[in-house]
Amino acid sequence: MPETTAPETRSDPRFLYFSELIGRAVVTADGRRVGRLSDLVVATGEPYPPVESLVVKAGKLRLQLPWSAVEALAGREIVLRSDAGAVPPPEVPPPDRIPLAEEILDRQIVDVEGAKLVRVNDLHFLEVKGQLRVAHVDVGFRGLVRRLGWQALVDGALSAVRPGASYLRSDQLLSWKLVQPLDTSPGKVRLEVAQRTLAEIHPADLAEIMEELDRDQRQVLLERLDVETAADALEEAPPELAAELLEKVEPERAADILEEMAPDEAADVLSELSGEARAELVEAMERPEAREVQELLAYPSDSAGGLMTPDRVQLQPGQTVADAVAEIRRLSEELPLISDVFVTDAAGVLKGIVSLKDLLLAAASTTLGQLLREAPATVKADDGVRDVALAATKYNLVTVPVVDDLGVLRGVVTVDDILAEVVDAR
Repeated sequence: MPETTAPETRSDPRFLYFSELIGRAVVTADGRRVGRLSDLVVATGEPYPPVESLVVKAGKLRLQLPWSAVEALAGREIVLRSDAGAVPPPEVPPPDRIPLAEEILDRQIVDVEGAKLVRVNDLHFLEVKGQLRVAHVDVGFRGLVRRLGWQALVDGALSAVRPGASYLRSDQLLSWKLVQPLDTSPGKVRLEVAQRTLAEIHPADLAEIMEELDRDQRQVLLERLDVETAADALEEAPPELAAELLEKVEPERAADILEEMAPDEAADVLSELSGEARAELVEAMERPEAREVQELLAYPSDSAGGLMTPDRVQLQPGQTVADAVAEIRRLSEELPLISDVFVTDAAGVLKGIVSLKDLLLAAASTTLGQLLREAPATVKADDGVRDVALAATKYNLVTVPVVDDLGVLRGVVTVDDILAEVVDAR
């Protein structure tokens, strides 16, 4: 591997921005002009990778020189050693080399702390003993202003008008050692995070990030997620986007993801697929989950049946508060939203509901039959979204029970699904 250090020109370390280097004149030690700096290539494999070579634009030609050929960074020039030798850069960089301007600058990365996509506006280097290492990526607005060459003007004007402005003292720098490639292809999105940290992003934020990526990048990101995290994110994504992603995943993994999703969300996604693709995935799913989803697919998507989930806490009148608490604990991972316990007879006919507040205030030995009150409203599976929304609004319900003609509880519609449907319809 070529030497990556140049002779020491400064004893004190200093920081430099890529915007301060790009476009600099590259000259020989005797003052002969070679061209202008157009890129820097780093060698991967270290937390703060060293610059291995520089790419120089010389008229219509592009030349690549090892960083060891640099004598000094003097003023607005990059001075080369007298024995510097240049070669044409390879058409495709080796997998362990990254041309920064070509693959990183102006690209997007996933900022995990902010849970959003951000653009790389500049790069921050540490120069010490003649060696240049990438330290940070700059994703702030000030980095963009610097790139455009307006920093002195903007800083001067703002200092005069608002000397205390946060813009003047805060650069948005993300450590390079946390920037991981989303995939190995040139120019792809990079992640400011190790893969395990992806699960810490809120599913709604992860879904929003997926929407902002292009089709190929979405697919790569989905492949990086574990099944549970993928299911959580796809529950928050538009069903058509989730369906598009799952179509390109191996059926076994797609089925695993659908099994982890709430049944109503999984049904919404499957309804966006062609009949053949839908049948293949349902066939690959475990039987209990597949049966639940198939039942939901029988209803129109804009009906109470299409919105409902079969998941709920359902007990009988003779069971106690202690039984209810134990059941809630058992189902807590599967049911993100629990507001009521639904009390039915042995045939499943809805007898009433018991709120969490009532459970908390009652003795553990109290039976649910002693606490239950009539459900303020119920809907039928073929009722429309408007009927469900009106019932929830009138009685201030978090969950609306769905019953059949005999009063048997078939599922519940939660307020978040009602809101999502109403908002989408506007």
